[in-house]
Amino acid sequence: MTTLERLRLENPDVNIRTVNDPSFALYGRVVTLPYQDQLMATLTDQTTIPTENNVYVREDGQFLNDEQRSAISWDYYGEQTIEIGYCNGNSDRINAFEFHNCSELNLAGTDMLLFLSHRRELNGKTMSTEQAHAYFVPKGTAIEVYPTTLHFAPIRVHTTGFKCLVILTAGTNTPLSRERDADDLLFQHNKWLLTHPENRRMVNNGAFVGLTGENTQIEPIQHVEVN
Repeated sequence: MTTLERLRLENPDVNIRTVNDPSFALYGRVVTLPYQDQLMATLTDQTTIPTENNVYVREDGQFLNDEQRSAISWDYYGEQTIEIGYCNGNSDRINAFEFHNCSELNLAGTDMLLFLSHRRELNGKTMSTEQAHAYFVPKGTAIEVYPTTLHFAPIRVHTTGFKCLVILTAGTNTPLSRERDADDLLFQHNKWLLTHPENRRMVNNGAFVGLTGENTQIEPIQHVEVN
């Protein structure tokens, strides 16, 4: 039985597709990144998964030098300066949706799952989790997530957690230069976000509560320990 088959068996009420499914074309595409093998080795060997919750490192200089980064910048961001970091952790439900006005590149250091939707599904500043679609991203797969795609932190497939490389334009997810209104979706630099009320961390941080419906949870499968 494949990992995807086992995951579907554990979550019979969730329609889990893969990023190789034609429907994924609305949200992104599978890509091959410059220096992908080197990025993968650094992600798997030099980063760790916390024992609980998630850790997000926006910029980590151990991922490639400036000359190497310029190849990714050229191919995907029109020579804009980029940041390369990672998100590792143990998320198991939708929790929130965000979008950026640039593509986000991800590389799966482990098997992982993403809940995705399209910005056209927003009803003003709100939307229902009924518009969220689950996609399995196999370990070693790189994807481009389009600016029109609502997404959030990856979901663990295995009980041992997930590792995910994150590439964005430089300065994304940094503090805003002025105070935002409480009902503003703009949450950080180049980061628009709406949270589910059950996501108390984001609620307590002042995120706009605009995600309604069931906060769908994914049951992980057993796996060998991830370094």
